[in-house]
Amino acid sequence: MADMNLHERLQREGFSTEQSLGVRKKVTTAEKGKRYVLQVSDSKESVVYQIDGQIITKGSKCDKMVLVKKDSSNWTQILVELKGVDVHHAIEQLESTLQNEKLKHPTNKEKRARVVAASFPSNRGDTTMEKDKISFLKAYKCDLRGLKSNQPDTAV
Repeated sequence: MADMNLHERLQREGFSTEQSLGVRKKVTTAEKGKRYVLQVSDSKESVVYQIDGQIITKGSKCDKMVLVKKDSSNWTQILVELKGVDVHHAIEQLESTLQNEKLKHPTNKEKRARVVAASFPSNRGDTTMEKDKISFLKAYKCDLRGLKSNQPDTAV
């Protein structure tokens, strides 16, 4: 069982996928009119899970998790919060999810957190997002970014 990855562990624990493991060039997931789009390079395998209300039912958590297989034993984990305008709350939800033991796994070699929102505070008056990017990198080795709905995320 030591060779098991997070996807296999979640399957064994009875969690169902929103999008089953498969090769796709583009992964999209949406909620409340907001859409996350990931362009996948080299047609790698990916899977999407609903986090909120499925894998994590209590406390603060993000909406979705995308896992992309990098190679035979390494995965990219992307936590996604689909939000209207409350970016600060979205960041709190992503951080809480990163701390959740259920979603930690040694095969998650690259971690990303994405806030998909209708609008973001302007950087001139609000440097919170920039500060959070630095703290996410230091504390979790996680790349935090904000995206507008339907804005493609970089290839994995």
